[in-house]
Amino acid sequence: MATTLDQLLYGVRQVESGGNYSVVNSIGAVGAYQVMKGNIPEWTRQALGYSMTWQQFRNSRAAQDAVARYKLGVFYKKYGAAGAASMWFSGQPNPNSSASDGGNTVRQYVNKVLSASGGGAVASGGVSYGSGTTTVTPTLDRDELASQYGLTSSLINSSKELKRLFNQAVSGSWSAAKFQAQLKNTKWWSSQSDTLRKYVTLKFTDPATFKQNWSNGQFKINSLAVQVGLGNQINSKGQSSALLKSAIYNSIALGWSDARIKDWLGARSTTHGGVMWGEAGEAFDKLHTAAYMNGMSYSSDWYKKNAVSIASGKSTEETVEATVRAAAAARYSGFKDQILAGQNVMDLAAPYIKSLSDLLEVPETDVDLFNTHVAKAMTAKPAAGTASSGSQMPLWQFENEVRADPLWRKTNNARESMMTVAHQVAKDFGLAY
Repeated sequence: MATTLDQLLYGVRQVESGGNYSVVNSIGAVGAYQVMKGNIPEWTRQALGYSMTWQQFRNSRAAQDAVARYKLGVFYKKYGAAGAASMWFSGQPNPNSSASDGGNTVRQYVNKVLSASGGGAVASGGVSYGSGTTTVTPTLDRDELASQYGLTSSLINSSKELKRLFNQAVSGSWSAAKFQAQLKNTKWWSSQSDTLRKYVTLKFTDPATFKQNWSNGQFKINSLAVQVGLGNQINSKGQSSALLKSAIYNSIALGWSDARIKDWLGARSTTHGGVMWGEAGEAFDKLHTAAYMNGMSYSSDWYKKNAVSIASGKSTEETVEATVRAAAAARYSGFKDQILAGQNVMDLAAPYIKSLSDLLEVPETDVDLFNTHVAKAMTAKPAAGTASSGSQMPLWQFENEVRADPLWRKTNNARESMMTVAHQVAKDFGLAY
């Protein structure tokens, strides 16, 4: 069995330092992989997107792993495991070389690394190298690789720019830090929600908090899964099912409300094991998003049937989405033209959603088109003699109706408003200044 990149990294680490990330030897080789001090500024810039001093590098296990993965990954892709080990030791790819550093020949060093990695030894003359055609099979599948970068494969596939960047990262064995640095320069990043940006950043800058947030989300979302009849999604080892992982991601990274998560989970309840894989799974999620963003709700059978139809080539996402938009245009008739032109009802309702969020002091992510006040405003019929398209309920009227909600009286907004009125009354009677 071919030595994987992860196994190679382990082998190099063991041979170079026994896994000691803090060691600095007498000739200036630093850390677990024994990187020379002179190489550290440039190699960290290549792997991480910024340069580090050798002291900073020595004190960061993550940086050492990222640099080794980046540099050895390039060698591995071009020369295979033995050639990569040879390059690390001697700067040339021939693993059968008898060149020596005074302690080991290249061949001896490579054999030690491959033996430590579990990949066996190199027989003299038995390795082909330098063709540049070595095929490397990743040790992780695409979903797991995406997770390492704080994303999901379905999200990556939703954007050509993001997909292109992800493929570059995988083929170049980028570290998570370098991926994030490049991600922040994309148009995709600038157009995403603050919730998603914070999620991706936290994953790499504060892993302890990230892990705690994920653990909290696991417990919370699993409870929702039980509520909608999917049953417990955490096994005896504390591991989440694929469905639960997706739901946790949607909640933490995308800011989905509990109501939206329950609707999404409920729609999944009759699929095979709660999960649809591949193109059907991606189509399922895109259809659910299109429906939710346009205030439409469908049965799980509807989602499943259309997702399978799209994956099998009998239909297209565009065709099904057009059906959703037509239904939404009929429900929210005052916004018919905008909806059919491609705008989502959720975006059209943004002024109402923000106003309600401010007045009732709840996160905007907890307010959607199924909120009673928002639904009423968006479906209100136009007044006689007015245009048939556009916002039908004035914002001041909407805010007055929200203030009539008993929930408003419990907010700080209400208390401050009532204090202001009381002060004005007292002032009018000469009792206050």
